[in-house]
Parts: sequence; structure tokens; C-alpha cells
Amino acid sequence: MRIDGAGGCMENRIYEVDPQVAWNVVMLSINELGVTVDSMDTENKLIRFHNKEKIMQIALQCLDEDSVQLIMDARKERLQIYNWKVENKEVLAFFEIFEKKLREFRAFVLCPRCQAKVSSLAKFCPECGAPLK
Repeated sequence: MRIDGAGGCMENRIYEVDPQVAWNVVMLSINELGVTVDSMDTENKLIRFHNKEKIMQIALQCLDEDSVQLIMDARKERLQIYNWKVENKEVLAFFEIFEKKLREFRAFVLCPRCQAKVSSLAKFCPECGAPLK
């Protein structure tokens, strides 16, 4: 669900992924956005950051052991009560990066023996020959 208005945008999406994996992908995605991190609470999975135009925050909520709700809020420093301009550029950019990195994560696994990055479809590691799940 996306809510636009008053110079900002808030959106939440649900993903079927391990919560710790989702948090790691969030951190990689934020780094790619090129923003400045203001505060981070890893225990509660909450991070606040900004760029030149917007103040943003992301919260990750565990729904169960295999699914999470990801909430992102981006807004200008001052509310714009009479602004009808769509202000979702940063939110859409974040979710695009996050989903791309999540697809990449799902396409590969780490070999339990040698830690090589291997296609998730492989039955054996091409580096050391160890059987994969």
C-alpha cells in the first residue's frame, strides 16, 4: 500500500524471506542509494537516513520466521499541505534496488564447505564438489 501526500510518500510491502536476510539486503540497498545514515536500531530493525531533498526511514517488521513487512517513509523536512505533486521517487528507487538484490540473493547460495557463490539450481559446488541442498 502506498500513501502519497504533503511532500512525501509512505509504502509498505510484504516479502517471503528470512528477516535477517531481508535486513542485510536493506542495508546493501541503502548503501547503493548514496544517502547519509542518521541513526540505526538493528535490534528493532529501524534505520533513518537522508539525502539533499528528503528525510527517510525504513522499518522491517517480522511477520513470521519466513516473511517480513518492509515499510519505507520519505518526506521533505517541511510538510507541503497544498502540494499535489507525486513525491515517491526515493521510495520507488529503494524498492527497485531492494527487489533486484533480493532476486540476486535467491539466485545464488553459498557452498557450506568453501563459501563459494553457487547457482541455487546446482546440486554440487563447482569449486570443491561438496553436495548442496
